Amino acid sequence: MGEGLTYAPANFGLIFLLLNMTSRWKLSSTDSSTLEEQEPLIPIEDRRLYSQGASTTKIPPPLSNVMADLENHDREIIHVDYTDFDAAHVGRYGGWVGCFRKYRAKYRDALAEFIGTMILILLTCGVSAEQTLHISNRSWLTSSFGGGFAVLCAVSVAGHISGAHINPAVTLTFWAYSGFPLRKVITYWIAQFLGAFAGAALLYSVVEPAITQFDGGVRQILGDHGTAGIFATYPPLYVGTGAAVASEIIGTALLLLIVMATGHPNNLPYSNFQGGMIAAGVTTICLALGYTSGFSLNPARDIGPRIFTAIAGWGIDVFTVRDYYAVVPMFAPLVGGLIGGLVFTIFIDQ
Repeated sequence: MGEGLTYAPANFGLIFLLLNMTSRWKLSSTDSSTLEEQEPLIPIEDRRLYSQGASTTKIPPPLSNVMADLENHDREIIHVDYTDFDAAHVGRYGGWVGCFRKYRAKYRDALAEFIGTMILILLTCGVSAEQTLHISNRSWLTSSFGGGFAVLCAVSVAGHISGAHINPAVTLTFWAYSGFPLRKVITYWIAQFLGAFAGAALLYSVVEPAITQFDGGVRQILGDHGTAGIFATYPPLYVGTGAAVASEIIGTALLLLIVMATGHPNNLPYSNFQGGMIAAGVTTICLALGYTSGFSLNPARDIGPRIFTAIAGWGIDVFTVRDYYAVVPMFAPLVGGLIGGLVFTIFIDQ
């Protein structure tokens, strides 16, 4: 009896341990067999990551605020854009850096459009400055190829984030024919115009001494010492407004036709090289039609730098010269883009 009482607790403990292990084995077997059927607690597009080893199915703790962006829904690749923890977990993402990352996640597309358009204007107008300030090197071929390569650089930087519209005419046409969200149109336009203004300002900070040497410090719009054409487009004096309008409409229509065709899902051999195809298209359009109007093809490319020149010393006349020619590169590309999108939709799209 004494020995029975002595070993009874051990026996009951052993039995309890075996039962516990059996129940755990059954639970793990059930979990593994139904793993494929289990749904995450929150939808994949709304998943949040937290900490360093982030669960993608559990709701994060209250003090965590992490925004995740699914770069590829098919492959379920999750890219963390912003991490904002409480004071104990801020680490290297605290302060103004964390604040910037928060708003970058929210306005990532717009920021990409800003940077892409800034690069486009900086390089395009930079080539124009070289052509204007070095008379012996003037060549329309150089301007055309410079504009094309500037487009290629801008698309390479912003294309994987925002689609690299870098042109209000492209954004408007995509909204009209490709289902681009209306709420993003104004955001993209603002980013594009601000980026164009910033690109012009950056270029001016570099070439200002050369401009002053060229015009003697007297800012002129037209004439032998006119330098406003470095930044905005002005047609030659012998070209009428009607011809310039036609050039901008036809050129932008061709541009949008190329953009939409090379980016079409059924055009895979060329869509993989869309940036290069668009750059080649811009170069060819400029060579063929651009000399008539100065090849804006892009309202932001003209109006942003034009506003900068009005502030930087060329005055309000940059808007009124040639019978208010500034209206042409502002609206003609928008009309041309819509025409190009319509032609693609009717004759090419499936």
